[in-house]
Amino acid sequence: MFKIRPFEARTLAWWNDERENIDMNPPYQRRGGVWKAKQKAYLIDSILNGFDLPKIYIADFTYTNTSLNLSRKPYAVIDGRQRLESIFEFFDGTLPLAKDFLLEDQPDVDLGGFTYKELKMQYPKIASKFENFNITTMSVISDEAARINDLFVRLNSSKPLTGAEIRNAMPGPGSEIVRRLSSHRLLTACVSFKTARAQDRNVAAKLLLIEFLGDFADTKKAQLDKLIHKPERLAARAEANPTELERAEERVVDNMNRMVHAFSEKDPLLSSEGPVVVYYWFFRHYSSVDGKILRAFLAEFQGQRDENKEQVRQGNSADEELSKYETLSRNTNDQSSLRERFKILVRRFELYRKERRLLSV
Repeated sequence: MFKIRPFEARTLAWWNDERENIDMNPPYQRRGGVWKAKQKAYLIDSILNGFDLPKIYIADFTYTNTSLNLSRKPYAVIDGRQRLESIFEFFDGTLPLAKDFLLEDQPDVDLGGFTYKELKMQYPKIASKFENFNITTMSVISDEAARINDLFVRLNSSKPLTGAEIRNAMPGPGSEIVRRLSSHRLLTACVSFKTARAQDRNVAAKLLLIEFLGDFADTKKAQLDKLIHKPERLAARAEANPTELERAEERVVDNMNRMVHAFSEKDPLLSSEGPVVVYYWFFRHYSSVDGKILRAFLAEFQGQRDENKEQVRQGNSADEELSKYETLSRNTNDQSSLRERFKILVRRFELYRKERRLLSV
């Protein structure tokens, strides 16, 4: 069953009253908080100045009892989360009007920086205009996850979604596994790069890919998409099925459990996505070595890299191997780059162990 039809006309005040009945974070959704304050304020500006807005699509579970309704709420947002969040934030008073806001039919009224509460107290008619604005909403009635996921991707096909956000909406066990992996503490607490655009899920997919294949591979979009949508195309073996993905997930979790005990919260060594895959494989290769020792080596190696870059900048002689590592790091997702950077780490670590007489660990 799959139907799309206009939702009964409702005001923004009605949607605000119903917000607890809306699942804002169904599995296919990209994360909230993507819009910046300026974008949010511009939306409120458009509403108060009477401009039309793009449609919002809502999964309407009031018509059917379906297993898709994971939150057991009447509604789930398919497209329009950032708009709804902005509207709710204005109602809550956490989002003020822009400082240069201009009400076009009353240009002499200075409303710059006003909150909804201030607007309601001083200019109730203008506040009422916002409350009674009717945003066109489409009701999606379906019990097919694949159709809803497909609708989300189609609606966002012209928007700047990241590869990870699109993969998150793809049907199949792969996207579910990536979501689970991205909730691991290593990717929620230890990394210090931003994750608002699903960068953590992108890393999780890369780790799953190399564990699934048992070796380094290109970790570019095309490969990651195949992993989620058609994993059998990546592995020349008959057992390339969901069970194999789940086994790969278990191996990823086991290794991340080791890593999370070695890295600190918001660890500076994990300040970007680039090195995570190599570090992961490094920990995997030295599974019998204390993770704290591995992390100490990586910190020293990073210091050597920084010093070498400074020597290059000053025109002094440089460490050729470290310079090669920097060059390789520019092609973060290339199989050859991943493999060669890993080899350099292994060679340097063996020297590190020998110098510190750590050969028994």
